[in-house]
Amino acid sequence: MKTASDYHATLSALKFLCGEGEDICRLCLAPTTDETTVNIGDSSVIQRPYFEDSPSYVDMFEELGVSTEDSFPENLCKTCADTVINAYLFKKLCAYSNRKWNEVMDRLASSLNLTESLGPKVKSAYLAISESNNAIYTSRNNGPKHNKTALLKFQNIMKSRKSYAKTKTKKSVKCTECDEKFNSNYQLSKHNVKVHNKTRNSCPQCSKIFTTPAQLECHAERVHYPKKIQCPKCDKMFSTHRMLKYHDKSQHIAAICKLCCVQFPSKLLLRAHLDKHDVNNCPKCGKGFINIHTFKAHLKFCGNSEERRPKFFCDICNKGYVHKNGIRSHLKTDHGFGNVLTCKWCNKKFDAVSKLKNHMVKHTRERNFHCEHCGNLFVTQAALVYHVRLHTGERPFPCDLCNETFLSASRRMEHKRRKHIGPTIQCPLCPMKFVKISQLRKHTQRHSNPHSKLYCPVGDELQPVIEQYIPPLNYVSVP
Repeated sequence: MKTASDYHATLSALKFLCGEGEDICRLCLAPTTDETTVNIGDSSVIQRPYFEDSPSYVDMFEELGVSTEDSFPENLCKTCADTVINAYLFKKLCAYSNRKWNEVMDRLASSLNLTESLGPKVKSAYLAISESNNAIYTSRNNGPKHNKTALLKFQNIMKSRKSYAKTKTKKSVKCTECDEKFNSNYQLSKHNVKVHNKTRNSCPQCSKIFTTPAQLECHAERVHYPKKIQCPKCDKMFSTHRMLKYHDKSQHIAAICKLCCVQFPSKLLLRAHLDKHDVNNCPKCGKGFINIHTFKAHLKFCGNSEERRPKFFCDICNKGYVHKNGIRSHLKTDHGFGNVLTCKWCNKKFDAVSKLKNHMVKHTRERNFHCEHCGNLFVTQAALVYHVRLHTGERPFPCDLCNETFLSASRRMEHKRRKHIGPTIQCPLCPMKFVKISQLRKHTQRHSNPHSKLYCPVGDELQPVIEQYIPPLNYVSVP
């Protein structure tokens, strides 16, 4: 039901549109005076903690959804002008509040995502949320009972993290003979031995050369001295208490990364983790590497086909190798020049203990490589790297014929053969071709199966060719 005020407001609006009435307010339609009139083209200075600007009343009308016709009054009364400013500020305050709450929830979600990398043995974790970044501190022990104690402990870790980041910058050392720069004193001393023929420290038992006497002594303790001291925490044996102490520090004492505050079971795993903070990108091909040693090895060959050609050839079998270490290993394992280590499962020969250990894992299936994202264990480092790429989404092997990328070089080659090159492996008994050797093995088995449609009798001259594609049967004696 309309009131008398509604009737007077409608009458004032009609008189204004007909040019017969006096000036009225744009919103409440009440008569205005010159002392209390505000023009809608005027600007108002607004200063609040959440908003600072000088919008005009026309801009506020557009923000609030008020229609702006040219024939409507251009004045506001003092009360309506204050109401427009308050309504405009309320809308800005709601937008500011929603934006801040979204930022807080996103920051909290990103902080909680850090807990996905925690290992199964972590008992307590503390989150630190700051303006620059988020951090998490983990421990395999139960956390402090009081929040103040935990806060002080976390503050000490953050201080050491900042000092660690400052001291991590690499300093180069210069050779006094030729002014060549190196990243460490070890590389400098090695350079002095090889280039400037300074004092050589050779091992009398295996003829290996070391840059310092301390390195020679450490080598003798690690390789040649009898190992009679057993580690109380594992089955490894050592020759001296010094080597046992070094092993205990590197393998059995937990360490915390000072850059991301994630705890690792040993310093050895921490060193491997620290390389992941500095992703190294190749300047020639743009490929990224997490491990610094793999990155340096890639730089030697990327874009330089000459470096991949064999330079060292065996005088006995004419087999070529790119590096001198390759032909040294070949002479030991294949031709018997030097002491070798033999695998007790398959009798394969190796010239280094590290190579033998990496090989024996294939037989023992011992899982020593731990995933930081989900906690799964893997037999080899290559399997772990492939698995981590499933977490990170990294696909560092692009196809040069299309835009697809792959997790490994073998997957990329399989894609090329299937999509671009076509099958190249031909069956020796029929015209069929295949992409993978495993497909050819299954196919040749059908040739030798009398119940298959592809069965064909094979003569004596082709029997050795067929047998290389048929896997041997493994018979197990039952007592």
